[in-house]
Amino acid sequence: MSDPMGNIMEVEHVDAAYGPYRALFDVSFTIPAGGVVALIGSNGAGKSTVARTITGLVQATAGTIRFDGVDVTQKPAWQIARLGVASVVEGRGVFSQLTVEENLTLTFRQRGTRKELSRNLEKAYESFPALGERRTQMAGTLSGGQQRLLSLAKVLVIPPKLLVADELSLGLAPVVIDMVYQGLEKIRAAGTALLIVEQQVDRVLKISDKAVVLDRGSVTFEGPTNEAGNVIESLLARRERAGSTAAKLVDEAVNDGVDPEHVVSKLVDEATKGLDA
Repeated sequence: MSDPMGNIMEVEHVDAAYGPYRALFDVSFTIPAGGVVALIGSNGAGKSTVARTITGLVQATAGTIRFDGVDVTQKPAWQIARLGVASVVEGRGVFSQLTVEENLTLTFRQRGTRKELSRNLEKAYESFPALGERRTQMAGTLSGGQQRLLSLAKVLVIPPKLLVADELSLGLAPVVIDMVYQGLEKIRAAGTALLIVEQQVDRVLKISDKAVVLDRGSVTFEGPTNEAGNVIESLLARRERAGSTAAKLVDEAVNDGVDPEHVVSKLVDEATKGLDA
């Protein structure tokens, strides 16, 4: 069992790749038991790869991942899920050909008893009234936001030890984002630890205990949320400088008739300097 004052998950020096293409480099961070960690960074920083790796959907090529004291580095996703890790992603994680109630029933029967089914369904509908109004509607015809609420309802009623939420607000209207975050706060109140992968930095930092900032597959910051905003601003400034340098090099090349291969080589070198500065 996890220590209430300790960490529910520890990620140590983890690398991951998609075939020959490395995506994560020496990633280390911890998730406190019952706490909320914001995983933030620009597009392509590797945030979703981290989420997939710690839930077993992508295998780590180096390092160690421990959940609740158990080494899960090479365990498949279904075994990690049985230990108490759930994930909700920005895509449509529901059975589209089943109704809302059938989706919930399938989940609740797997995680609870038949006697608890009726009570669990009512709890889901009380937490998300929009789902109660659509209990007989096919899940595939729900809006993207409603489908994410359905995914959260499955988790809220029978809380896991850790929920990994990946880009839940992506493409949603502000009013639906509010509902998603209300659901996340209810899940946290039930004692579940959260790792929230998010582009809306200000929003996620408000409900988080600490932040992890990822850039180009590596952790550049792990610490208090009130310091994370400055780190993100610094990263954006570096990228802007790199972009300006690249544009200048291209203009000079066009004007001077420089060999294209030389320009590309210099462009990569200068852009890298801009990002590492």
